This record gives sequence, C-alpha cells and structure tokens, in this order.
Amino acid sequence: MSQYHSRRRWVIWLSFLVAIVLQIMPWPEQFFMFRPTLLMLCLVYWLLALPHRVSVGTGFVLGVIIDLLHGGILGAHALAFSMISFLVAFKFQLIRNMSLWQQSLVVVGLSTLMNLCVFLAHTLLPKTIFHPEVFWNGLVNGILWPWLFLLMRKIRRQFSVR
Repeated sequence: MSQYHSRRRWVIWLSFLVAIVLQIMPWPEQFFMFRPTLLMLCLVYWLLALPHRVSVGTGFVLGVIIDLLHGGILGAHALAFSMISFLVAFKFQLIRNMSLWQQSLVVVGLSTLMNLCVFLAHTLLPKTIFHPEVFWNGLVNGILWPWLFLLMRKIRRQFSVR
C-alpha cells in the first residue's frame, strides 16, 4: 500500500521536473517573449486536480528552484508562485467547475499577475527596464492551457493519481 502511495507522489514530482527542464531550456532571442511558463501551468493543474497533495508550500519550493536556476533575485519567483498557489487553492472549486476556455482566461490573469510580481521584485535592482513584451507569455499560457490540462488529466488517470 505504501509503495502505491509513493508511486503516485512521484508522478506529480516527475511532472514538475519535466516542467522545470522545459522551463530552463534556451529559446531564440526573437521568441523569448512568447516562452510559456510551463511550471506555473503544471502547478495550477495539480492545485486544481489534487489540492490536498499540492499546496502553497509546493509553489514556494518550485519558485525557489526556478530562482536558483535563473540566478536572479532569490525569492522573486517563490513569492509569485506562492501567491498564485494561494489564489488557486483558495478558489479551486470555482475554477475547477469552469469550462476550459474560462479556465484559460483565469490562467492568463494568473500569468500576468506572476509576471507583474516578478517585475516588481526586480525593480529593487538598479537599471531595471520595463519590457511590456513579457506579458505576451500570459496569452501563450492561456492558449496552451486546454491542451496541457487534457494531457495532465490523461496522465493522472493513467497512473491513477489521487
């Protein structure tokens, strides 16, 4: 029985690991502004699907990992992921019962909030320049959400993660 429980937990953490690897892959400079935040999308999915297994603490840990990998301000992504985790966990029943296109709009809002939070944390550094192009990835995240949601749901059902 405990082996069955640990296998299910590893599916969640393996999906986070794959999202982190895809998140830190280099992109061409002209497409960098359209890079999706796959780790945030994966976190939002697991928060909606299994709010008793994935929480604000998970978002904080994933944010610290991204901060360490990017080499920026330590805690910028951790704060942003924690805020997003709290908002999704607070209203998970409402968001879960929305249609996929409505959830996509929520994801666009969450992505914009995350980008704004990270930008505000980076304003503490000197010579910070605002680039409004960074908000394009929120739209890309909203477009990718239905496909990622269906893929993650298929994985969750195939491995019977509960």
